[in-house]
Amino acid sequence: MITIEASGIGRAAAARLAAHGHLVLIGSRRLDESERFAARLRDRGDSAFAAHLDLADPRSINRFLGAAQYLIGTPDVLITDVERVGAQTLVTRVIPAMIARGSGDVVLVGPELAGVRCAGVQRNFDAWLAGLDAEFVGTAVRASAVRATHSGAVASTGDAGRLVAGMVGSRLRLVELLPSAVPAR
Repeated sequence: MITIEASGIGRAAAARLAAHGHLVLIGSRRLDESERFAARLRDRGDSAFAAHLDLADPRSINRFLGAAQYLIGTPDVLITDVERVGAQTLVTRVIPAMIARGSGDVVLVGPELAGVRCAGVQRNFDAWLAGLDAEFVGTAVRASAVRATHSGAVASTGDAGRLVAGMVGSRLRLVELLPSAVPAR
């Protein structure tokens, strides 16, 4: 399982999935911080690693994928909470192995949960999810998303991370947080 740490939601999902037996690799530009987090997970008996990943640098993506192959093998889950060309590049590099294996999950975290409230970014996010859906037709690989549909929908990082982790292996495609359903913290 790979999670891309940007807003903390990926970290919360990683902790939950590691606690349920997943081997976790956290990709982040803040390697020292992510390694301390992975060490805390290992201290509680989970299997977790951290590796440097800068999605703006194609060489960093290549090195990260090499580290992933060495540390965890072929990923069966990819969680990303950033919508950038680099994240899309990473996803397109990971999914062929998922399709070949006949299983996998790509879970996207909506930009509004990472604090981005731009209509253009949200349209790009929707298009990305729809594109993944189209690519996965006829395979056992799933694309899913957790997002907030209204500006008033607020979730704690931990709550959003639990929702993201819950998407792994589920038959849900989209979980939308509504303002009345999630109290502000």
